[in-house]
Amino acid sequence: MNLKMGSQVFHDVQIPLLWGSRAVLQDNQGRLSLIDLGGDKAKLEIVGDKPAPGIEFTPVSDGFKIFNKGNPIYIYYPEEKRLSSIDLELPECQLSEWEIRVGSNVFSGNVIAGLGVGIAVTKDGFAMGAPLPPNLAKLVI
Repeated sequence: MNLKMGSQVFHDVQIPLLWGSRAVLQDNQGRLSLIDLGGDKAKLEIVGDKPAPGIEFTPVSDGFKIFNKGNPIYIYYPEEKRLSSIDLELPECQLSEWEIRVGSNVFSGNVIAGLGVGIAVTKDGFAMGAPLPPNLAKLVI
């Protein structure tokens, strides 16, 4: 996959941003989509800045809260392109036209090429350039 997110350029990268087990993608209009790759089957959670069909969510001020089996797991703020963990133990992640922010770390103007994952975010921190984690679910459309 070749694409630009914020001011980052990802060449031949399968997942540009992996937030825990969730692939974060951005379309040409800047809208985000999230795919949970952590289960047996990949599950779309956000499509084009909106909750995916069939996903349990509730609106919150300026965004919406995503649930998993009745438990709140994160909040997404579409105008800010910001993901905030509730139960995932992940640092906050925000995309803008100029940068990608993970916690207090800012990525701006980087080229990431030829890797499974461009930026991998875990509860312990992040890695820039990482292999695909084992046992990721495949998305079937």
